[in-house]
Formats: sequence, C-alpha cells, structure tokens
Amino acid sequence: MFKRIFTGYLAVLLISLAALTLTFSLTVRHYLINDTIDSLTRVAESLALNSGSTGMHGGGHMRGVYFGLANRIAYADYLLFLEDGTIVESSDVETYPPGNILENEPLAALSSELDREKHLVEKDLVAVSIPAVISNQEGGLILYSRLDLLTQLNRSLLGFLALALIAGTAVSVLAGALITRVIVNPLQKLKDKASALARRDFGGRVTLKTGDELEELADTINEMAGKLAEYDSAQKDFFQKASHELKTPLMSIQGYAEAIKDGTIPPAEKTQALDIIIKESGRMKTLVEQFIYLSKMERVKETYTFEEVYLNDAVREAVYALQNLAREKNIEIETVNGIGGTVQGDPEKIHRLLLNIIGNALRYANHSIWIKTEQGRIDIADDGPGFEKGEPVKAFEPFYRGKNGGSGLGLAISRAIVEKHDGSITLGNKPQSGAVVTISFPLSKT
Repeated sequence: MFKRIFTGYLAVLLISLAALTLTFSLTVRHYLINDTIDSLTRVAESLALNSGSTGMHGGGHMRGVYFGLANRIAYADYLLFLEDGTIVESSDVETYPPGNILENEPLAALSSELDREKHLVEKDLVAVSIPAVISNQEGGLILYSRLDLLTQLNRSLLGFLALALIAGTAVSVLAGALITRVIVNPLQKLKDKASALARRDFGGRVTLKTGDELEELADTINEMAGKLAEYDSAQKDFFQKASHELKTPLMSIQGYAEAIKDGTIPPAEKTQALDIIIKESGRMKTLVEQFIYLSKMERVKETYTFEEVYLNDAVREAVYALQNLAREKNIEIETVNGIGGTVQGDPEKIHRLLLNIIGNALRYANHSIWIKTEQGRIDIADDGPGFEKGEPVKAFEPFYRGKNGGSGLGLAISRAIVEKHDGSITLGNKPQSGAVVTISFPLSKT
C-alpha cells in the first residue's frame, strides 16, 4: 500500500513539475520578446528623432546600437531604407550592403506600409520598424536583434528554476514519504484488525493517536470487535444450551422407545411410557418452534405488521386462550381493566407475548393471578414464590434455569417482542409474595 500511494504521489509531483517548467519557460520567453520589442522601439524612435532630415550618414561607422534588456546590455543592428526598399545605410554592410533592395528577406515585410510602426518575431530574430525621413525622402528605420541573448537569458533562468525545483522536489519527496507513512501505517493497522475480525479473532485493540477521523474509526472498530465478541460468545452459549435442552427429551424418548421394542417394560406400563414419549416429543417441538421464532426476530420488516391494538382486548383474548389451563390448575385469573389505551403493534406478536408471560405465571402461581391494564402498561402478578435474588436480570437469558423452575426461551422471546415495539419489560416481586411482570408500550398518537 505504501509503495502504491508513494508512487502515485511521486507521479503527480513529477507531472506538476513538468507542467510548471513548461509554463515558466514559455512565460519567460514571451516576456523577454515583448521586452526586446519595447526596448528596440524606444531606441529606434530616439535614433529617428536624432537623425533629423539627413538620415544616419557616416559610411557605416556606426556598428549597431546597445539597449537595456532584463538588467543586461543587448546589441542590435539597424537598417535605413527608402520607400522602395532600397537600403541607404546598414550597420551590417556584409549582410545588407547599401544600395541593395530588401526582398525575399524576413525584414522585407517591415519595409512596406511606412506610415506606422511594426514589429517582427521570427525563430531567431526580433525586429521593429518605424517611419523615418532620409534626405527629404520617406523611408524607415529597422532595428533587429538576434535571439541568442534571449536564449541565454532563458537558459539561465531555467537553470535557476531547475536548482529550485530539484531542492523543492527533494523536500517534497521526503515530506511525501513521511506523510504517506503517517497515513499508511494507521490504515495498515486498521486493515490488519479487519482481517483479524474476518478470521473471528476478536481479541486485541487498535490504538491510534492521530486526533482525526482515523482515530474515531479505530475506536469504532474496537467497539465493533467487542460487540462481535459478545455476540459470538452468546451464540456459542446458546447452541450449547440448546443442545443440552434437546438432548434431555431425546434421551427419554430413545430410552422408552428401546425399552418398548425390547419388551423390558411390562404391558401395564406401556401406556405410561408412551405418554412420556408423547410429552417429551411435544417439549422438543415447542423448543424447535421457539428456536425458529427467535431466529426470525431480527427480520422486523418480514415478520411484523403494525396496526392499532387495544390493550384491553389483547389481554382479554390471551386470558380466554389460557382459561382451560387455569381451571385445570385451580388458579383464578382476575383482570382489572382500566383504560389500557391503544398502541401501534403486531397483534399476533403481542398475543404471543401475553401467552408467554401469563403462561409463566400459571406455572408458578399457587391460587391466583392478577392482571391490570392502564395507559399502555400491563402488570401481571401471581401469588407464587417470586423471583430469587438476581433472577430478574438473568431470567431473560435463553435457557436460564431458575432454582424453582425449568428453562426455556419464553422470556427471551418476550423481551425481543417488547423491544421491537419500542417498549420495556421488567421483572420483580410484590411486597408480600409472588412475582410481578410489568410491560409498557408507547401509546399511539392517534
């Protein structure tokens, strides 16, 4: 990862430096050419003004002129020519001898239209032309300079730029390597931790002190690892307890079935043995149904259909469903119907919740159960032994086995249902004796 990031950074840096160098070179050349044209124009105007009406005679003794350019002295040659292009005087008589006519030359383009100033930029030449009067005849003055000096100046400036860029590049590369490592090292730690989580290795923590989003991400991953460790431990514990709960009825069923097959059970006891097999089979069926139901609790959208539920009606239906069981146990169920109110809920899930809680109360009650509804709250109390110390918290754990009772998933399912309805469920004891379960739902706003 470090190599890829650093290579990308270096590529961007080199491209940026190349673009900067090209832009600087073109800008400097453009500036120097414009500066040369301005300087030549000023000198040409001065020469034309001083020449008066007689021109610049002297038999070529004046070998060009000097002008300032970028804090340096530059040299320029000149030409005096008439309107027809005839050369009157030249500082370079070998190239432009007097008496010749300017034609087929780059400078020939400046010998026309003498009534205005013009300039010319060729590959290796810069020239300006201004009108002039030569021996009472219309003509012009051309000053031209080779671009050798401009090229030298450009190269000098590029040399200084290259030194600056080399120093800047070295600093940038070192800074980029350092910054890349500062960024990559935390990312590598986060990657290693994510890989460990994928291997179900939830131990260890990622410690980052960057003071930015990476540190926040590390804290989030550490928190996620803790939650996953808890979930993994809970899953393992769940399957262990589920295996144990299924093993007990299976052993009973297998034992009695083998005894019946082998004929070791007297004929008079066969009916009792078959009843035990049926009872344990029913218990297994109930456990399996609870397993399946609990596994679906996470899929809220698939399993829940919310609508208006009147709590008094929900309690009445649950009590009616359990009335025969209560008669068999000689337990009286007394309901105190206040204004229970209306809640947004799944009627089938709330019915199952009440069956679980009231069914548990029937299991432990001695003589009676009281159910009270009031403003989104349902209190279910019995006159049984109540909860032991610490049980109100542990009782919600799957397959928790209390001192005075069995184990199962009823309360775990009940709590999951209540939480899906944004409600709460608490367990406790009455001041005298007996357990009390309190369920609260948020009332519907409509």
